[in-house]
Amino acid sequence: MTLCENRIVALVLRVVGSVLGVFGIAVMLTMTDASLMLSYFTMQTNIFTTATFIALTVMTAVQAGKRGARGEVAHIGVSLQLAFTFFITITFVVYWAMLSWQNFDMGGGDPSRAALVSTANYLVHGVVPVLAIADWILFLPHGRLRARDAALWLIYPIAYAVFIFIRAEVGAPFYGTTRYPYPFIDVDVIGAWVALVVPVMAAAFYALGRLYVFLDKILALRVPPVRAGELYARCARA
Repeated sequence: MTLCENRIVALVLRVVGSVLGVFGIAVMLTMTDASLMLSYFTMQTNIFTTATFIALTVMTAVQAGKRGARGEVAHIGVSLQLAFTFFITITFVVYWAMLSWQNFDMGGGDPSRAALVSTANYLVHGVVPVLAIADWILFLPHGRLRARDAALWLIYPIAYAVFIFIRAEVGAPFYGTTRYPYPFIDVDVIGAWVALVVPVMAAAFYALGRLYVFLDKILALRVPPVRAGELYARCARA
């Protein structure tokens, strides 16, 4: 059972996630070099998450229309949907812990353009990830994950790392002579230390995945069997 079985509340959250996600991605791709921007983990995970929000919006709207406003909320599969949430959580954590203090000027000297890009940057690194986490907490069934899910979720981050190292050798620089999108995996900056950084980050991401599995079990224990009316009232008060 989920914490909230109000499909209208779910629909509102998912519409907001879809709109803000599309806006953030569109601004980032049109106001900067789209071919370079698509190589960033941030942009890829936001595309995954926004596409999920759009799919969930359609599914929830159809579900509410056919089966009413109350009941288990539509999802695309617990492990798959939480995988996308896990990916964008990495975006959220890494940005605010390691990158947010840097001064990125994407406005090209135009204050209005800079404000628009700054807003989009905040959406893709902050708001959309939080909405995805909220959707997991409120509307996904809990207690169905296994430890192996955390290991499976590492496939994409590992594949992304391989892609970045190959791209550094064959692709165009991101800016100036910088061949890597993030300083903490920039071989030209940290040299052989990258051989230590990558497995440490992989271990940290695995720990994050296991934390999600653990919290999911805790959330499952916090959802007692209740009547539909009581659950609806609980959601309405939230």
